[in-house]
Amino acid sequence: MLGYVNVKKDELKMREFELYSGYYCGICKSIGSRYGQLPRFTLSYDAAFLAMILAGVDGSAEEISREHCVIHHIKEKTVVRNRAIDYAGDMMLILAWYKLLDDVQDENRFYAKVATVIKKGTFKKLQAAYPDLCEKMEKDLRELKELEDSRCAGLDEAAEAFSHIMELLMTGYEAAVKDPATERILRRIGYHLGKWIYVIDAYDDVEDNIRNGVYNPLVYRYGYEESSERPEDFKKRVTEPVEWNLLTYLAEMSKAYDLLELKRNNGIIENVIYLGLLNKTEEILGKKGKEDGKQSL
Repeated sequence: MLGYVNVKKDELKMREFELYSGYYCGICKSIGSRYGQLPRFTLSYDAAFLAMILAGVDGSAEEISREHCVIHHIKEKTVVRNRAIDYAGDMMLILAWYKLLDDVQDENRFYAKVATVIKKGTFKKLQAAYPDLCEKMEKDLRELKELEDSRCAGLDEAAEAFSHIMELLMTGYEAAVKDPATERILRRIGYHLGKWIYVIDAYDDVEDNIRNGVYNPLVYRYGYEESSERPEDFKKRVTEPVEWNLLTYLAEMSKAYDLLELKRNNGIIENVIYLGLLNKTEEILGKKGKEDGKQSL
């Protein structure tokens, strides 16, 4: 995930935000203890959401402690540990690996070339631990690459492959997928979340993508007129239809979530799904002031 999935902090209780931050710190500590320090820099709060929703379904015991870390070496921070946290950390590293490969292939970025050399050993461990998931993810990414290379103009079609990747992440944690009904619900949540992430990222990057000649489905879906239209004007022109798509994905995800039975973390997960994602949508679309959209995490 790309850093878009987050809470609306001012609507959380203090103890809820402390727990939410504890999941983030727990994932960071988990990655550091199992794969070393460098991979920790790929972490974002998206991973905390993945861990919290899967732990909520799983309901297994949590270990909560107060600890120091390299960044917070003076004040102790809450750290949560459970099986879902380890899984979420692994998934974020796998996604980060494939993102690096994409950056090398599409934009030939030097930092990505260096990072793939450094992180290749970590990915080999993850690939050995999740062979089926990695194989399916590579298949979805190949399909996405083919669509992008063909300059696909179908917004939903382009977002479909990434949606399948999010389905994999939501259903790859076996402790949470205990029956077919739960699996279907988690799959639908992942599917619509994946579409939301793909489209909001496309909208967020569209000006830079136009200027750099990088594929963006919005350019082909809504017909960017290079000779008569500035990138910022095009972005304004497509805001309304993009908003409709994004809100539709969020509505469908909410419907699926309403069917899910959680054993813990309900308030925080509901904050993300009903408030945090909507808040981020409004922020990226420019529907609210920059100060309103800021969240200090």
